[in-house]
Amino acid sequence: MHTPTSIHLRFDQLAALASFVAICLGLSFSLHADDAFFEKQIRPLLIKRCYSCHAGTKNNGGLSLQTRAGWEKGGESGPAIIPSKPDDSLLIDAINYRDLEMPPKDKGGKLPDEEIALLTKWVQLGAPDPRTASIKLGGMPIELAKSWWSFQPLPNLEDKPEPDTVDRFLLDKIRQQQLKINDHADKRTLIRRATYDLTGLPPTKLEVEAFLADQSPIAFAKLVDRLLDSPQYGVKWGRHWLDVVRYADTAGENTDRPLPHAWRYRNWVFDSFHRDSAYDEFVRLQIAGDLLHKDSEGQKFQNGIVATGYLAVARRFGHDIDKDIHLMHEDVIDNLGKNFLGMTLGCARCHDHKYDPISAEDYYALYGIFQSSRFSFPGCEPKGQPRDLVPLVTKETFDATMAKYQKELAEYNSAMAGPKEETERLKLLANNETTVLSKALVAEGKSVSLSNAEERLAPVKMKKGEVLQLVVLPNGNYGADTTLLEWRITQQGAPKQTWSTSDLISDRMKTAPMIEDREAIWCLLYLADGPLFLPDKSENISGKPSLNGWARKDTPSAFANTSAEPVAVWTTLPPKSLFVHPGPTEPVMLAWICPKDGTYEIEGRVADAHPSGGDGISFRLEHHASAEFGEALANLGRAAKVSKPIPVKPVFPVAYAVVDAEPKNARLHERGDPELLGSEVPRRWLSVFGGDLVAKDAGSGRIELATWVSQHPLTARVMVNRIWQGHFGQGLVATPNDFGSRGDRPSHPELLDWLASHFVKSSYSVKSMHRLVMNTKAYQRSSVASDPKQQLAQLQIDANNRFLARFTRRRITAEEIRDSMLAIGNNLDLTPAEAHPFPETSKWNFTQHNPFNALYDSNRRSAYLMVQRQRRHPYLALFDGADPNASTGIRQTTTVPTQALYFLNSPFFHAQAKRFADQIVPIADDDLRLAQTYSMLYHRAPTATEQNNAEGFLSRYPGSTAEKWQAYCRVLMASNEFLYID
Repeated sequence: MHTPTSIHLRFDQLAALASFVAICLGLSFSLHADDAFFEKQIRPLLIKRCYSCHAGTKNNGGLSLQTRAGWEKGGESGPAIIPSKPDDSLLIDAINYRDLEMPPKDKGGKLPDEEIALLTKWVQLGAPDPRTASIKLGGMPIELAKSWWSFQPLPNLEDKPEPDTVDRFLLDKIRQQQLKINDHADKRTLIRRATYDLTGLPPTKLEVEAFLADQSPIAFAKLVDRLLDSPQYGVKWGRHWLDVVRYADTAGENTDRPLPHAWRYRNWVFDSFHRDSAYDEFVRLQIAGDLLHKDSEGQKFQNGIVATGYLAVARRFGHDIDKDIHLMHEDVIDNLGKNFLGMTLGCARCHDHKYDPISAEDYYALYGIFQSSRFSFPGCEPKGQPRDLVPLVTKETFDATMAKYQKELAEYNSAMAGPKEETERLKLLANNETTVLSKALVAEGKSVSLSNAEERLAPVKMKKGEVLQLVVLPNGNYGADTTLLEWRITQQGAPKQTWSTSDLISDRMKTAPMIEDREAIWCLLYLADGPLFLPDKSENISGKPSLNGWARKDTPSAFANTSAEPVAVWTTLPPKSLFVHPGPTEPVMLAWICPKDGTYEIEGRVADAHPSGGDGISFRLEHHASAEFGEALANLGRAAKVSKPIPVKPVFPVAYAVVDAEPKNARLHERGDPELLGSEVPRRWLSVFGGDLVAKDAGSGRIELATWVSQHPLTARVMVNRIWQGHFGQGLVATPNDFGSRGDRPSHPELLDWLASHFVKSSYSVKSMHRLVMNTKAYQRSSVASDPKQQLAQLQIDANNRFLARFTRRRITAEEIRDSMLAIGNNLDLTPAEAHPFPETSKWNFTQHNPFNALYDSNRRSAYLMVQRQRRHPYLALFDGADPNASTGIRQTTTVPTQALYFLNSPFFHAQAKRFADQIVPIADDDLRLAQTYSMLYHRAPTATEQNNAEGFLSRYPGSTAEKWQAYCRVLMASNEFLYID
């Protein structure tokens, strides 16, 4: 029997083998006696016992034992080994279970004594360790990072960019793969392809006929120019951009609050593409437009602010988004990397990037730039309404306008307060000769009689000028919101006369906070500094014309629902009712000044009309038996009836945007936890690109960041790749958001660099790149080979069409499908949309369990549809629209049964098919109708087979002629020829 030969390695053989392995692993060392001890005894022990948790990408506690540098640096507790000092070494403590317990019990438990002795001896010897790793930045050796293909400068090309040059780059690869090239596509195919690619819309029948009639050699070039001049080009390519920047009209935190002003950024993007704004400036404005245009005027100034909506639309997270702001910053940094640079920067939040040259320090250097900026706040459940929206006027205009308003308001308030001597006199009289008739606590949701008992209050004898006053007070936790007051005062004797709070519920409340009613006087007061009249008129409260009253700022306040119907606002207010709302520390008071001597009966109640989980309110009903007090109150009220109206607070247009805040460096978050703060990291550019620091007097650093990003060659490469992808369905780099080590290498690297170089030389003109790409032979090829064998060979050699011997057929996008249905139904509104009809912010009571959710119908282009983060638009989600929660570099294309069901059951689809059929039915006969239908839908005539099929369908389908043609139009509009571009 043959037995395996035992292998015995001499020391010199072991050294040679170790050296070979080290070279393979990127390590280098020279083997001496102590090193031999390490290689024979310690390295195998570390591999066996420690590497599962402390090597490779698994560095638990931040400790790597795979290299000498790893244990020298140590983990979160410091260096793991102090050479020659085992008693001071954390590693030796841990394996002896003196503090830490390593390996843990679930990894095999405490080491045997002999293995502990070996590791202790190793440390006593000075921890000899010949393993020296090549220096890395993040997850990439520095040498590789410096030479990484996508980081290199662009070539300096002198040749004129011509479509033929692009074709030559492609032809070399096609020949290498021994592929045959498809023929030129027919003109009907080309105009449909180009029109969808540049506008996202189908060509009209007249446009197709005009293109077919143009026999000039530059007919297609003229077509491209016409389409690029269309405003619809901006909408189509702006929507591409919104995919990548994960645009949404809601915030994404747990109530998904609306963003009423985000549309300004969306429309700015569309307009920028339409105007062919230089791409480098387009990039710079989105990062720092507010700073770059701060000294500009008019539209340029406003555009600078609006452009930073790119940063502001970052997703918000959690319940109190101020506490989870680090996640918003991660979303910003992650998108900045993917969108502009094709780099996965967000991977470095918790640790150095595992694969690319990005360190955690790089991440927090950028974090500090955004931490030094103030983002518009969308609101959240515990903090209600939006704040920090940015006015679209200069600071000088804002300050001057507000100063004028404050001056007018001060003059108005002074007039409302009345003569100073009268107010001082009123304060002195306020607490004299006052009797409390009743008082009570009104619990949440309860109603209490003014008598605070079942029996009525005893009648009160009063003289002219004396005052009854109902004071409503907030309780300990300000359980005061909407307090209903019902109060009737009746004079005994004949004839009886009654005054009631219902008398106040009229437009008279708009006139003044003092209302004279048949010689009696009602007064709406607050008690912060003695009784004073509520100074601020409130009309159209929450947008409801029937709600008006008076307040001091927001509270205290008194207001009425003057409508005969209930009004739904923050709660449902009953018809013809009066309410008060004390301030957090300020009672509100309704007073009645007696018109004549007599005895008066008092009835009524106080009710909590909007329970909100607090401790309710309380009230006091008082009789002030001083006619002098009533006289002073009336005099003050009459003096307050100023002739000029209350100044209207200026309303400025605002943007959901970003401005600079106090500049400060961020501290590193250990393991990405904002509560485990490490060392401070200066604000700077990425280390692999030089690590330039933000200047001390540069504010946040966003201007520098905008320059660094816009001028880097990656930015040009990434955008050119996106343009190529938009026309061919796949980029030269198939991973458009990742040009790092985990992304795909370019299929045509020289072509990519050539295009990027000419993109820069064209002053970053996106439209120039469209012209260059679309006028190539590659773009104008047919998607189907005339020879079936050729088609089969193409699929076998190049199934994904990376080498472009043919054109790639694609389904039109969700937006294009919907817009095409509207267009064919003659129902598409091409005018730009602006704000969505969101509820007014004063009505927002969204919660985690009742988040915002809405769908808004529109006949405008689908790029203007309201995009919601938590609950995606059902149509857009069905047909693979972009996910607004993350950058969408490439949209998926799925074919699922629910898409077919949409065409069977959707009322929208059926309505557009009916509108299309309504254009066809009036035509004289079925043959002419069919010809017109195919011409409008497919831009061609029906074949004989299609004509026979149509005749059979129409003859068998039940119903009227209109119903038959509606059904037939639905069939054609749900077909692949309508939904795909060849």
